[in-house]
Amino acid sequence: MSLFSKPKLILWPKAKSVELYIDRKENNTLSFDLNLWQKCSDKDLESLSLYFKQNKFDSASILIPDDVVFTKSFTYDTKIETIDKKEVISLAAGLVNFKIDPDSLEYKITQVNDKTIIQSFIYDKPKLDQLKENLNTIGVKISQITSVSTAISNTISSIYKQEFFLIYPLNDQEYTLLLSKNNSVYLTINLKGPSLDIQKIVNYSNFYFSNITKKIYIPEGRDLEIITTTEMDKTIYSESQIAQNLSKASNLPLPVLGEMSTSITHNTDIIGSSTNISSPKKNMENKKKNLLPIVAVFIFTAALASIIIWVVLNRNTSEIENPVDNKEVIETNITPTEIPLPTPTIAEISKKIKIQVLNATEINGQAATVKAILTKLGFENVAVGNAKISATENSVQVKDASVSAYFESKLATDFPATYTEDLTKTSNYDAVFTIGTDLSGKVATPTAAEE
Repeated sequence: MSLFSKPKLILWPKAKSVELYIDRKENNTLSFDLNLWQKCSDKDLESLSLYFKQNKFDSASILIPDDVVFTKSFTYDTKIETIDKKEVISLAAGLVNFKIDPDSLEYKITQVNDKTIIQSFIYDKPKLDQLKENLNTIGVKISQITSVSTAISNTISSIYKQEFFLIYPLNDQEYTLLLSKNNSVYLTINLKGPSLDIQKIVNYSNFYFSNITKKIYIPEGRDLEIITTTEMDKTIYSESQIAQNLSKASNLPLPVLGEMSTSITHNTDIIGSSTNISSPKKNMENKKKNLLPIVAVFIFTAALASIIIWVVLNRNTSEIENPVDNKEVIETNITPTEIPLPTPTIAEISKKIKIQVLNATEINGQAATVKAILTKLGFENVAVGNAKISATENSVQVKDASVSAYFESKLATDFPATYTEDLTKTSNYDAVFTIGTDLSGKVATPTAAEE
């Protein structure tokens, strides 16, 4: 930042407050009791408006919480070059708690090995429109917008270049778990602590990468129980230490650090085409051409003045702040534990796998019922029969985690069951369904006869 430039300002609107962060060492934070996600009156906005005017800020970078912009990734087992936006919307439908507006969806296609990953950013348009309206009222332009998870990814990716998980505290009880690599966020999940069961998400990471991701960053000073059967490579991170490593004020939170130096942002046009939202870069180009001679003289004078001021100020300085190497934060050995969370969208699996459906109840026709469901999903190699031992619960045994994840996603309503990956590799079947409950009323009775 030059001697005469204005420091960058980050505006982080939360559920009950607006947090402001300024890229300087002191007097760099401010909070307003205000909800910009709801319609605010002029009186409500008065204090925030006065601050911007008194400090001559007319623009801000915006941090968007991950419940306003959902980050979801979808995988395909084959390589594809393009995908229709409607298909992305259909994949995401049901994963978000608001109606998806096609104009409020961003996505990109990434190919990894023989897979294709669709990374999508799904915006809650009504909330963003309301944010835009409130900021327009006080005359604040949005220079860029970045999701909290993307900003965090930007920060950690400058330290660690491989794929990683990170747990970030939202408050005393809620946390965001994100999966990221090289400034790209593949998945975000909100969890409630202090016991966090993340084993399923750890398993799902191999859909996006060649192996299960084992690197995980855990916040310092949090009494968390991380539940996972996978032996994770755990690192305790300190926000203040990372800030110092990046030569920033130590009180700045992780997402703000990423936003202050980020090159990965979201399209500001996603929340409207108002001139208060679009970037001022193009509008300034013509003015810059006419001002070049004046600017050249001004820069020379400013540079000379800066040197003189620096010499004077440092004459009596006894200590000089040493730059801190941008290195990985303190490693701490923690005993691996386990973790809980929602199910992400899973890629299709081969429809040629061999499936066995066993009826472990005294109700006739139930195996044929489940076979009809599986046939409707496209599976043709389905054998049915009666179990030798009765059961009182539904269960599904599989060989592969991807098969388990697929069926658990597709059959959550029609066939709620306990899933295990304990079928031996020598088993004649890739999946064995055992029926232990009455399925009548859950699905339509098929016409096929049970063997």
